Amino acid sequence: MSVWVFVVVMVAFGGASVFGGVHQYRTSRAFLARAHRVPGIVVGIHRVPGDDSYDHFPVLRFRTLEGAEIETVAQSSGGSFELERLEGRPVAVLYDPRDPRAARMDTRSGRALAASAGAVAVGCVFALVGIAVLIAAVT
Repeated sequence: MSVWVFVVVMVAFGGASVFGGVHQYRTSRAFLARAHRVPGIVVGIHRVPGDDSYDHFPVLRFRTLEGAEIETVAQSSGGSFELERLEGRPVAVLYDPRDPRAARMDTRSGRALAASAGAVAVGCVFALVGIAVLIAAVT
């Protein structure tokens, strides 16, 4: 494989990862800015088949500040062990008052800020490796 192809792939992947991480961060910050926090309960686990395993999303039941009772699949996933441990237990829920079915558990994974920072960091590493290889090839 040509050095140029390697550089283009690394920089493109890195740039896409940075872009995705920044987009996820901005989307999460916007959600958190308008979200209301209420008590809720994990009433189940929604499993979505993936390539080699399942993604696990908590099913949350909570009452909005307006008094409507909502049961919805959360927008953010979690580990199966964590969710099985939380099933039937009370949790803090963040929901969008414009669309109460858009809800997440108020946890680090639910806030999705660490994941977006991780995507940006990985993207920067890939882009920097690509640029370093380019510099080494040119000199």
